[in-house]
Amino acid sequence: MPELEARGAKIAGVVVDSVETNAELARAAGLTFPILSDPELRMIDAYGLRHVAGHDGKDIALSASVLIDGDGIVRWTSITRNVRLRPDAADVLAAIDALGAARP
Repeated sequence: MPELEARGAKIAGVVVDSVETNAELARAAGLTFPILSDPELRMIDAYGLRHVAGHDGKDIALSASVLIDGDGIVRWTSITRNVRLRPDAADVLAAIDALGAARP
């Protein structure tokens, strides 16, 4: 998404699946951003995004979009239990722009 790159933002996905599964899914979906593997849910737990017994009785990540600044501070989140619901691109871009405006 050129609008993100123009703002210095990057996209990455984090899921509990294996690296191999992620690579296969990314290829099949034509994703151009990395999908990181977190099978032990360390990063998922660090951001409070664990969905207990969410899929086939296994813990997974909640469907979330998170903006993290260069200092590692969470500045904006959109969390849903419905994987088909994602924030509107305009909302994400507005949140990024607000972060930029807030910086001295």
